[in-house]
Amino acid sequence: MVFQRQFIAAIIGCNLEVGETVSYTLQDFCAEIHEILVAENNADGREKVHQKLEQLLGNETFIEQFCGPDKPEGVYKLNEDPTTGAVVLCHVMGEGAMSPPHDHGASWAIYGQATEHTVMREWYRTDDGSDDEDISLEKNSEYRLDPGQVGLFNPGVIHSIEYPDNARFVRVTGVDLDRIDRKAYNLKHKSVKTIRAASADAA
Repeated sequence: MVFQRQFIAAIIGCNLEVGETVSYTLQDFCAEIHEILVAENNADGREKVHQKLEQLLGNETFIEQFCGPDKPEGVYKLNEDPTTGAVVLCHVMGEGAMSPPHDHGASWAIYGQATEHTVMREWYRTDDGSDDEDISLEKNSEYRLDPGQVGLFNPGVIHSIEYPDNARFVRVTGVDLDRIDRKAYNLKHKSVKTIRAASADAA
């Protein structure tokens, strides 16, 4: 099994820093979610990826290397699987912020908290969807992700995030979100903006 993971990781281009010897590594994670999504690119597969991300977040060496206090602010692509399209990102935040409600288009997204916390809010449209300049959203859940905890958002789910200074999280998406259309929702103006493929900022 170890050899199989190494072989798959070599194919998909998921590399580690020299000397990393912990039991469940980024390399293991990339290889295992590749296998999962090739076999089950569906709700069951996403739940298994959710569980694997929880396992990865238990690796203190991984957290220190990619999400540690000395890591410069930014979004880092850790892996993109050319077969399944899944992308693994590390978000290293500076100042705290709150995003507008948004979706991930036809993709799913799984957030894993590395440091600090993120408040997740899920929303749904209560209007009939016929007029994007006069929308109505209601919040249907709110919860907090603390370090080691993971949240899964299936395609089409509308959510927003709020985090404090120096929060870090790992995000796995079904595809590169910059390559697909997504939507952002303005609660104040009751409007929807389509974030077009190839020009979108990661949300």
